[in-house]
Amino acid sequence: MHKENKFIVYKSSAGSGKTFTLTREYLKLAFQAPDHFKKILAVTFTNKATQEMKERILHYLFQFSRGHFDGMSVQIMQTCELSESQLQEKSKSLLAAILHHFSRFSVQTIDRFFQNVMRSFARELSLQGDGELLLNSDEVRDSVVDLLMESLSTNQALRDWMLSFSID
Repeated sequence: MHKENKFIVYKSSAGSGKTFTLTREYLKLAFQAPDHFKKILAVTFTNKATQEMKERILHYLFQFSRGHFDGMSVQIMQTCELSESQLQEKSKSLLAAILHHFSRFSVQTIDRFFQNVMRSFARELSLQGDGELLLNSDEVRDSVVDLLMESLSTNQALRDWMLSFSID
């Protein structure tokens, strides 16, 4: 059976309910299995949005696990075809799983996501893991030139290549 992967982007102005929508979509995905939350990556732009989304997810799970239902729960029950008791039990299981494996609860900023990707590649390539993410291309270029110049004094092959390149 072919399982369809979906990539969904929500764009809207401030105050239009993005966090509510993202929280609902996260919960719908997470309710598929108790440890399914480990496979979900939610990316936001600011630390404030990240914190707010995490808090809302945990808040709703806590409320649902206590049998307190609202508009969010109705939407989830309809979409996931769950009864109130099923939603309550799934919420208890999911809340416990997230709290026991909180480091796998992946709601993060886009810059944190890219830093994690960079660190993973650095480890795989056996490079120093003390890099930093620079979003300013002028800073990146200046840093690369500085590193290149420093390396010229100790790297004969690089020095020879640079000399040959300059002559050409």
